[in-house]
Amino acid sequence: MKSERSEVIDLFKAFACVLIIWHHLSLYGPMSDVIFEWAPGLIGFLFDHGLLAVQVFLVVGGYLNAKSWIRGLEQADFHFFSRLVARYQRLVIPLLAALCFTVAVTAMVRPYFEHSSLSDSPTPVQVLAHILLLQDVLYLEAFSAGVWYVAIDFQLFALALICGAVAHRWQSASGQGTVIRKALGMWLTLTLLSLFVWNLNPLGEIWGTYFFCSYGLGLWVGSWRWTGLSIKHQSLAILILLLGVAAWLYQPRVRLAVAFAIAVLLALYEASDCKPLPWLKARWIQALSNASYAIFLVHFGVSLLVSAVVFNNGSESVPANAIGMLASFVLSLLLGQYLHAKLESQLPSWRLFLQWAATFVATCTAVMTLS
Repeated sequence: MKSERSEVIDLFKAFACVLIIWHHLSLYGPMSDVIFEWAPGLIGFLFDHGLLAVQVFLVVGGYLNAKSWIRGLEQADFHFFSRLVARYQRLVIPLLAALCFTVAVTAMVRPYFEHSSLSDSPTPVQVLAHILLLQDVLYLEAFSAGVWYVAIDFQLFALALICGAVAHRWQSASGQGTVIRKALGMWLTLTLLSLFVWNLNPLGEIWGTYFFCSYGLGLWVGSWRWTGLSIKHQSLAILILLLGVAAWLYQPRVRLAVAFAIAVLLALYEASDCKPLPWLKARWIQALSNASYAIFLVHFGVSLLVSAVVFNNGSESVPANAIGMLASFVLSLLLGQYLHAKLESQLPSWRLFLQWAATFVATCTAVMTLS
């Protein structure tokens, strides 16, 4: 076995991080509107297909979580609530810090920059909903692009963790079979339900069940080595591929084709016993992978600020808008790295959560008072 550090996972996370930033830059003009006239193919591709980066994050997320839980499932105690709380804190603490920045930037540029990408002034209900990751299920406007994904990530984590806890109790009661196979069976059931039922309803995008088809593929691959089944990982890759073909014939979906492709690549990587790939051990890939979540959180606020500056100082200039988009990208990477180093890399705690929740409430209150 290789070390815990995975060069392949680093590459996937780094690639998806870059792609989602450029997708949002193309989606939330006005800089991209000007560049579209000069490079319609590029902006059109990023606009139409950049969101596929989410599928990479989903599969990789399931894969990493399965590998981190799998040995815990076999222990006498499976600490469900502590794992769930730790995940919530890890997701929400940097999110609140990024939202403080985005809400402040939105209020600052609003008098000089009228655009549909600006959210309205916060309301108390919105503030509470963002802290609890409920803004989408309550049909409230989000303060930043991508907040929906954080809520979905937590829902998926909770669903998978519930299956693990049930499997653990089931194994303790029955004493037959293995807890890992029981968990895998439940993950497989949810994945198939999502693939052929829940994922077909666009109105279900606010729920984790809609995305479990992709997340579940990662769970399968991440847990397969410990199931004790005689099927090799090469065979697993073929099974995943065949299921992908069946899903495509049932209802063609490009997003799922990407998810299946990532799952197959991960299965083949597992089949090689996760041998190290030295040519992928570039420091910048590792750094981008580590900070990918923080970068994802801050990039929208950065793009709003840069868009406002460009809009008021050369809104029709192609070079100015091209430089603006590039500056948004670079500044997002730098600010995301800073957020990761100063906050995300810290051990999450209730104290840290309460500090940033209070800061977020104070920021939104100030904006509501001054607007």
